[in-house]
Amino acid sequence: MEDYRRNEKKEPEQVSPPAKNEIRCSQSGKITRYVDVGLNMFKEQNMSDIVIVGKGATINKAVTVVEIIKRKMEGSLHQYTQLGSVSSTDQWDPKEGKSMDRMVVTQHTPVILIHLSKLAIPDLEATSG
Repeated sequence: MEDYRRNEKKEPEQVSPPAKNEIRCSQSGKITRYVDVGLNMFKEQNMSDIVIVGKGATINKAVTVVEIIKRKMEGSLHQYTQLGSVSSTDQWDPKEGKSMDRMVVTQHTPVILIHLSKLAIPDLEATSG
């Protein structure tokens, strides 16, 4: 790889804004903050369901947040877990003076979506693992 340099990404990653009932965990976010937001959604905003999303290194944080919320809600929640991945592609060009082929590297990052609901959701039951 020392003979290659990475091209700048031509297309910016298209990320939609989070839904009103969605919590996206980031590496810099605090678990206690995510738990407080989730409990607030259930208790004060009276939402019937929320979605916690973790991607890559934040999957562990998302699972921890879900477990704490479930414990504080005293077992009154249904959990539906979905696993997937997102792909990103990078192009690597050979450095000047090197007669080598261009490389295209595709990276797959795991994603977890955890739905917590006060009511059973049969549609999610079929797709959750």
